[in-house]
Amino acid sequence: MEGDKEAISAGNTIALLDAVAAISAPLEVYRVAEEAARQIVQFTNADICAISRWDQEEDQISLWAEHYRGQPLSVQVPYLPYAASEYPTTKSVLESALPRQVSIDDLNLDKGERVLMKGLGAKTLLMVPLVAHEKTIGLIEIFEISSDTSFTEDEIASIQVLAKHAGISLERARLLSEAKQHVAELEVIRQASLKLTASLEKEKVFQAILSSALSLSPDALDAHIFTYQDGELSFGSSIWANGKKGPAYTKVRKGGLTDTVATSGEVVAVSNVTTHPLYQDTNWLEAGWKGSIIGLPLKIGAQVVGVMNIAYKTRQEFSQDRLHLLGLLADQAANAISNTRLHDLVRHQAITDTLTGLANRRAFDTRLDEEIRRSNRYRHPFSLLMIDLDRFKSVNDTYGHLVGDRTLKSVAACLQMAVRDTDFVARYGGDEFAMILPETEKLQAMVLLEKVSTVVSNCKMPWSEQNKDLVLTLSVGISCYPDDAKNAEALINIADQGLYRQKGIH
Repeated sequence: MEGDKEAISAGNTIALLDAVAAISAPLEVYRVAEEAARQIVQFTNADICAISRWDQEEDQISLWAEHYRGQPLSVQVPYLPYAASEYPTTKSVLESALPRQVSIDDLNLDKGERVLMKGLGAKTLLMVPLVAHEKTIGLIEIFEISSDTSFTEDEIASIQVLAKHAGISLERARLLSEAKQHVAELEVIRQASLKLTASLEKEKVFQAILSSALSLSPDALDAHIFTYQDGELSFGSSIWANGKKGPAYTKVRKGGLTDTVATSGEVVAVSNVTTHPLYQDTNWLEAGWKGSIIGLPLKIGAQVVGVMNIAYKTRQEFSQDRLHLLGLLADQAANAISNTRLHDLVRHQAITDTLTGLANRRAFDTRLDEEIRRSNRYRHPFSLLMIDLDRFKSVNDTYGHLVGDRTLKSVAACLQMAVRDTDFVARYGGDEFAMILPETEKLQAMVLLEKVSTVVSNCKMPWSEQNKDLVLTLSVGISCYPDDAKNAEALINIADQGLYRQKGIH
């Protein structure tokens, strides 16, 4: 008889070691939980084993996996997390880190546990805490349905051994998962850096920033970005979590999230929009959104150059690690926006006449070539006006070149006001200007020219009050594409010839 007990004990030890080895093998959290639940059912011959995670800070319990005797595989259960405080006996096990066995017939059984056991048809429940590195991280619940037999002290001791190894394995898997996640997040940051330096086009830069932000935020709803310059916020871009282009936010609420982030230069993380003052009395809440949002300032040093917002479907806790990671992306985004601004400034200077603010000769040449291609494609004519200021030399001779420069600026402003939105005005050189009039035949161009001449003759000049006899007039040459010429050079020559003929008349 004694030999039989030793054989049974040896058998249990071998089974226990086999179970420990099986539980310790997987490297993923849910796989560890699934295997632990399966091994405990097999080792104890119990009916059900459920393994849950305990979030001590939130006081929430969420099911990792459960296993039913007779099933080949454990299953992950999509149950919502529940508050440990609703189950006092369960919470006492978690806080004391000591196992506890209860019966459905126990008169002192808490209401929550009784409802749970009745729902499963269980007669006995053994709760064993999951402990790793002296910290309770979860709970093992073992249910007996077919019998009301209690677990012996030896059985509970063996289950605690399994629980100990399961706790260590789960914590190891969690740390490994976090390490993998950290590597993945750093890769997102690296890829973002490559994308943000690959282009100087604003839209592409904005899309790269937002796509990277969403990659770092798996539960995100959407993300959007605004630029901030001279105290003004301007919408940049937005995308939904599925990658589709989002809505354009034309208005920014004064005192709202974006405005607050821009003016303060500080991160604003809203874990619950339904209770935060920034979102009281807003349409977002009426639409049923009850998640979270974070606003990140995009800064170069102390200067805010933009704001990036990431909205989440569900409530989020913004840990320091997450804020740090998003901060790294925000720093890269700020640099990228600064680079695009510098690029736009240089590009603008390259095609803009510094005195008048009109397009310069280089921009005119480019636009003329584009208009020829457009005309060839759509079979629409266009007209070219070459304009020269008569008596401009008298202005310089009488009042000096500074007044002459101011005169050119006044003329440029009047020309810009006289033409249509689709027309293109450039300073060709000196006191000569050029106009490209899309989809305009020569007769139409002559009608517009009369308006331009009238506007310029009535234009207030720097010397108008001193010398009312000095009135600037225009000499103009007109050519039409494709009737007068088939290329840019010929088109300019014909218009120039017309200008010189009219100049000779004045």
